[in-house]
Amino acid sequence: MKKISEVYVPAPEALNSLKKRKAEELTYEQKICLDFLKKHTKLNVSKSRELMEELQKIGRIDARQASMIINIMPKTKEDIKLIFLKERTIPRDNEIEKILEVVNKYAE
Repeated sequence: MKKISEVYVPAPEALNSLKKRKAEELTYEQKICLDFLKKHTKLNVSKSRELMEELQKIGRIDARQASMIINIMPKTKEDIKLIFLKERTIPRDNEIEKILEVVNKYAE
């Protein structure tokens, strides 16, 4: 199988995409994923898109990293540092503070 493209989407968008399909059309793995996302997704699609845009405006955060932040909704500096642990660029302390502010604004 050849990978044609890759798009990073946060969990709320994946959940929305799976909900649109009929249950009979879903594979076993997709049903498990749907069940997991229903239990663990914290934001709706519109809020996650807004949060994604705000996170990417902060600085050196790409779509993949923003998606991870949205999926995890970190509460501490250490949580954010763990997300960026294997990255080439790690946000500075002031950027981490901004990330926490934005995430807390959207946290329910």
